[in-house]
Amino acid sequence: MDDIMHIPWGDALLRLRPEREDDQEFRFRLFCDSRPPELALLPLDRAAFEQLMRFQFRAQTVSYRGQFPGARFDIVELAGTPIGRIVVDRSADRLLIVDQALVPPMRNRGIGAAIMRALMDEAGTAGRPVRLTVASTNDPSMRLYRRLGFAPIATAPLYLELEWRAPETNPTGC
Repeated sequence: MDDIMHIPWGDALLRLRPEREDDQEFRFRLFCDSRPPELALLPLDRAAFEQLMRFQFRAQTVSYRGQFPGARFDIVELAGTPIGRIVVDRSADRLLIVDQALVPPMRNRGIGAAIMRALMDEAGTAGRPVRLTVASTNDPSMRLYRRLGFAPIATAPLYLELEWRAPETNPTGC
């Protein structure tokens, strides 16, 4: 696979490129923007809250790199501007969406759906399912995944594992 993926979105083109060291501050801001709003209710002063978020960010980074050493860690760009991140682990038996997030102003505009459809096309062509885990309280993401045809395959406290499979075609028409 090339280092850069291009995905059509309306009249524009989204660019997924490998993360670089200089993306770290953007990734941290995106990480903070993607945390549940309840975190802001913690009784912490600003410095302690920042320290907690940096600790969680580092822990997630180390965990993802360790658990998914062969995954693609990409920054999503629109017109050269970073607007999101996606981590995809491709294996012989499935395409796993490890993490994805968009900056708040770019959410609910069809960008996530365009990226997911491109990944679903890739997986369908290869005869593999797409899997992901989503917080059961993440209603916007749940609506998107259901609309795209994902179905629950496992549940855990606070999370659902979802899967999409390409529709089977019958070449004989029967």
